[in-house]
Amino acid sequence: MERDVRRNSGFTEPTPCSKNQLKKQRKLAQYMETRKERRLREKDRQKQRRKELLAKGLPLHVGPSRKQLKRREITSESSSENVRIAIDLDYDDVMLEHDIKKCVKQCLRIYTINRRSEKAAQLHFTGIKTDGNIHAAFKKNHGWVNWHLKYHFDESHLEAFPKEQLVYLTSESDTILQRLDVKDVYVIGGLVDHNHHKNFCHARATKAGLRTARLPLGEYVDMKTRAVLSTFHVFEILIRVAEGNSWTDAILQTVPPRKGAKAKVLQNGRKDEHKEEPIVNNGECSANRESSDSNQ
Repeated sequence: MERDVRRNSGFTEPTPCSKNQLKKQRKLAQYMETRKERRLREKDRQKQRRKELLAKGLPLHVGPSRKQLKRREITSESSSENVRIAIDLDYDDVMLEHDIKKCVKQCLRIYTINRRSEKAAQLHFTGIKTDGNIHAAFKKNHGWVNWHLKYHFDESHLEAFPKEQLVYLTSESDTILQRLDVKDVYVIGGLVDHNHHKNFCHARATKAGLRTARLPLGEYVDMKTRAVLSTFHVFEILIRVAEGNSWTDAILQTVPPRKGAKAKVLQNGRKDEHKEEPIVNNGECSANRESSDSNQ
C-alpha cells in the first residue's frame, strides 16, 4: 500500500549502491577524516627536515622556492620574449571519459613543467567547452582556477590568435620545425585517442588553412618505435629547446626509454652535438609560412 502511494505521488525510491560504490564512499570518508592528521604529520616532517639541513649547513631549497616559482609564472605571462604555446582542448566530443581524464592529467603535467622552467612559456588552454566533459574533469583538480595560464572557454585558438601566427604541430606534417619564434603560437593537440583518430589533428588544421610543422625527431635521433609523442612530451621538448638545449638533448631528455631513442651518428662517426639557436626575435619563420603541422 505504501509503495503504491509513493508511486502515485511521483516518489522514486533511491537506487541501492553497489558494493564498489559503497567501498569508494567508505574510502573517501576515511580519507577526509584523516586529512587534518596527515597534514600535521607532514608539517612535522618538514620542520624536522629543516632542522637537519640547518645543522649540516646545507641549503634549505635544492630547487627554486615557491615564491620564486610564482614570480617566474607571473613574469612569463606578460613577457614578449617567451615562446607562446596553446593546448587545443576542443576535442570534448571525440574522446571517451577515461581519455578525457588522461588529457587533463597531461594538462596538469604541462602546467607543472612550465611552472618549473626558467624559460616558462606563455601557456594557453583553448577550446574548453563551458560545463563540458573536459571542464568537468578540470574541476576535480583542486586549485586549477588559480593556475598561472590563460584559459579560453568556448574560444578556439583560431579565435584567440591571429591566424597567421598559428603553427599546429602534428607528426604528419611535411614541414620540419627548425627554430622557435616568439612571434608564432605553437598549437599542440590535446587529443588522447590511442590512434583511434589518426591524422585527425592534421586534417583539422589543414582544413582551417593553418601552417603545420612537426618536431625534428627523425633528423636528430633514431628511435625503435614510431615518432608519435604524447601532448606533454611535445610540450616538454619545446620548453627544453626554449631553455637553450639542442634539439638532440631536448628529445633524448624527454622521450620515454621504451622508445629506445639514440642520437644520430653523422658520417664522420661523431654524434650530432650541434647547439640550436632556439628562439629568434626577428620574426624569421620557424616553420615555412608557405607550407607547414600537431599531435606528435
